[in-house]
This record gives sequence, structure tokens and C-alpha cells, in this order.
Amino acid sequence: MTEVPLPRAFEWVRCAWGRALRCRPLEDVATHLFTTRVPVLTDHLLVPGDGWHLIARELGVSPRAIVRLRQVHGTGVVVIRQGEPTRTGAPGWGTGDISVSNDPGVVLCAQVADCTPVLIADRRSGVAAAVHAGWRGTAQGACAAAVAALRAEFGVDPGHLVAAIGPSIGPCCYRVGADVRDAFEAAGRWGAALDEWFSDAPAGTALRGIPGSDHALQGGRRSVFLDTWTANADQLARAGVPEAQIHVARLCTSCHRDVFHSYRVDGARTGRMAAVIRAAAAGR
Repeated sequence: MTEVPLPRAFEWVRCAWGRALRCRPLEDVATHLFTTRVPVLTDHLLVPGDGWHLIARELGVSPRAIVRLRQVHGTGVVVIRQGEPTRTGAPGWGTGDISVSNDPGVVLCAQVADCTPVLIADRRSGVAAAVHAGWRGTAQGACAAAVAALRAEFGVDPGHLVAAIGPSIGPCCYRVGADVRDAFEAAGRWGAALDEWFSDAPAGTALRGIPGSDHALQGGRRSVFLDTWTANADQLARAGVPEAQIHVARLCTSCHRDVFHSYRVDGARTGRMAAVIRAAAAGR
């Protein structure tokens, strides 16, 4: 696998299938991983020895303990409480983009391929959250919704949360239409921060070229570049998470397409990566 430079807060760890990414400060609170192109993950039923089995074994749970949501690019929250059934067969159960839990017996999961995965845990109680934040979820404040759910459901103080923002398409490559900025403005809650999250030019050099062309070339409004790393970090900070406890991998899935899946690069044939986290027992 190609060597990818990492921020100091992140490290590669050896797993049964190869390497996975881990955030050191978050690992001190809750066991977690960000996968790469391997292991191969499917949307189908579990098959012995498949990628989900490998992840489950790495985190010390049954494969059926991994909570895979039906992600819909929003801010819906699924709550899993210790001692309560997950009701996986109930109509509509498991639909959402945020999962929160105090149960060390389950693993929360966000599946991505350019969207931003965010893992969060509470240093005092071990309660955890997994967030799938595409541009729509980011515009609606998915990270803020996750922090609010942790507070409302488990009494968590945001000041004790640690968050890790994993690999996703970066502001070097994430060219979007002006309608995307319109959606953020329509949310009516981000104000001047939008000028930090959107720019007319890419933020940095794209290692493999910028996917897509300027919308203005097709007669539309001029396209812009979106920085979901900064947007989600800012939203966590606004929700009360100390900036020193928010860690951003700053790894672009388009630039490092040989290591990570990228929907922008591979289209409908792309695979998915998983950001997984297991709530810790209180006082770990």
C-alpha cells in the first residue's frame, strides 16, 4: 500500500486484513478504526470470513453486533442503549446517519466513499457516536446533531468529548456546484463560516488532478470548492467540543485513491470504507 503521511494524532495499525487508521487521542477513550480499500465490505447478508467478520474480530464482537445504518444523507439519530434490544427487524429501525450508544457490546459504523466519517467518544462515560456526514448532512449540521443526541440521551458534557474526522474528499478536490453553497445558506445557521468552508479555488494541490469540471463551462453558475473537514470541525467546536479534542486526518480520498475508496473517482462501482467505534465501559 502506498505510504500516506499522517498528522501526529493519527497512526496506521496492523489488522488481520492489513492496515487501518486510528486516532491516538480517541483510542485512549474508545476502540475504533477507519478502514481503507480493504477489507472488502458489502451491503449483503453476512458471509463467514467476509470483511465485516474481520472488523468484528478486530474489535472483539460478533459480526451481528456491528450497527450498519441505512444512510440517507441527513441528521437522523439511531440510539442504542445497553440492555435494550436493537429491534433490527422493526420497520424503519436503523435508518439515519448518526448512531449513538452506551453499549460496549455493539460497534457503531459509518460507511463512506468521499463523505466525511466522524467518530466521537466521551472521556468520562465511554459513550460513543458514529456520524456519516456528506455535504447534505454537513449542511444540516450532522455533527452538531450527534453532540446534541449524546447530551440529551446520555447526559454527556460536550467538554469531555474527543472526536476524530477520518479520510474524505478534501478541499483540494471537492468541486461542487453553487447549489451546494445555496443549501448551506438555506440552513440559516452558519453565517460567516461559509466563507471559510467554500472557496473559488482548490485549497492545496490535488495529487491526482481535480475530478469534474467547472459548472460554468456547461452554462451553469460557477462551481466552488467545499472543505468538509473544516466545516465539521467547526460544527463540533460550536457544539461545545474543545478544539484541542477535535482531530482531523486531512486525508483526501481522491488524492489517495489507491488507498481509499472515492465515489468521485470510481462512480457507481466504488466500494465503501467503514469508520467503526465501540463504546467503552465507564471509567476506562
